[in-house]
Amino acid sequence: MRFDRALRDGILRSAAATAVAAALAGCSLMPRERPTPGALPASWVDAPEGAADPASLTDWWRGFEDPLLDQLVAEALESGGSVRTAALRVREARAVSYSTIANFLPQVDGFGRGDYSQALDGPELPRADQTGVEAEQLIGRYGAQVSWEIPLFSRLNAAAAGARANTRAALADLRGAQVALAADVAEAYVALRAAQQSRAALSEAVDFSDQLATIVETSAGAGFASPADAADARRQAESNRARLPDLEIEARRAERVLAVLRGIAPGTEDEATGAALAAMGEVPSLDITAAPPAPADLVRRRPDVAQAEALALLRAADLGVARSDLLPRINLTGAITVSDNVTGGALIERSSGVSLTPFISMPLFDWGTRLAEVRARDSRFEQSLIQYRDTVNGAVQEAANALTALDQGVKRLEAARRAEAAAEISAQGARAAHEAGIQSLADRLRVEQLLIDARLARIDAEAAQARAAIGVYRAFGGGPGDESGDALEEAARP
Repeated sequence: MRFDRALRDGILRSAAATAVAAALAGCSLMPRERPTPGALPASWVDAPEGAADPASLTDWWRGFEDPLLDQLVAEALESGGSVRTAALRVREARAVSYSTIANFLPQVDGFGRGDYSQALDGPELPRADQTGVEAEQLIGRYGAQVSWEIPLFSRLNAAAAGARANTRAALADLRGAQVALAADVAEAYVALRAAQQSRAALSEAVDFSDQLATIVETSAGAGFASPADAADARRQAESNRARLPDLEIEARRAERVLAVLRGIAPGTEDEATGAALAAMGEVPSLDITAAPPAPADLVRRRPDVAQAEALALLRAADLGVARSDLLPRINLTGAITVSDNVTGGALIERSSGVSLTPFISMPLFDWGTRLAEVRARDSRFEQSLIQYRDTVNGAVQEAANALTALDQGVKRLEAARRAEAAAEISAQGARAAHEAGIQSLADRLRVEQLLIDARLARIDAEAAQARAAIGVYRAFGGGPGDESGDALEEAARP
């Protein structure tokens, strides 16, 4: 009965202390400022005129309609080192968040100990019931201890906000890794196909220029052409040949980049994938006809903006914790202890007890250490607000530049295709004239060289336009799935 009454009284006192703590917890020390962007443009310059389609940012690389590229991106997103590392950071952040919140909950530990006594010389030990003496006694004590620092002044709220912000930052980092990896794989694939196409066209140009140089050299030997013309024709042939190694280097480099991005060592490709990469294919084309999300929506989609926002919220939480360290703390400790004889009769009977000890501490004088820490964290918070706004402005700039590059890339590609079509008509005329005997072989080969030059320019324009399209999707946070800002925030909850 004594134990029940003491336990009941302890619980009542604990409840009263908790009620007081709850009243004090209503006082929040978190800063009221929040990361907000500055003025944003209402629309984009140089953007496509079609209706906006945010869904087009999801799995955008499928728009190339290239199954091999789809396979490479899928493998990279599954096994790429940057994404796997970022995913582990999310796991780490969630574990840290749980640990942070758990530290504010009551901690319960079990304990057990013994008190041993033995008479070595002199009288033996008396029994507690005075019925005799004995040589040794052992009292066993066991039970549970509880300790709890009551989170006054919204300490728990600040810690929870910091934990959520830390997890949001990790999720944004993961999203950023996915966006960057998909774009990197697509760019390397475009570089590979462009190098292969250019190498094939330039090899054809080398053949034509070799034939032309041989003809001019023969004519010079017969006195129908000058040695200078023969030397110039040979110079053109060797100049074309000298450009081939750079294209071979670029093709090999792109293959190795694709391997590393997918988490494998270069040279260890499976046979089927290696053969598919080595087989020459067209430069993939991706037309963007839908308008991108408005600048205000860009802020919600960009992983780096989400990460900067999470950092600002984390700094705000750190400031709230530092301010709370200037205020009093209340700790409650309690224990339930059971004591009994193990050897001998030191106790009359088995006994149980409960204890509850409140402890209040208040900072009085620390040479300004806590105040200095508050000022330091307040400065970090202000810096994070500036960094957030700069990140937003940088994102808008990158997106605007990407749209301009896309717009000009489309115009360049259209002009290059028209030039190639005109060169093809000229080449057809030269071939007909040569077959009719009204044009020399040398003149025909010169026209063929011009056609190949136009083809190389068109290949370069196709690669530039594809890279510009990829740059747009990178700038607007396009990637796998549809992770909006609301989805990230919900997923970040501990």
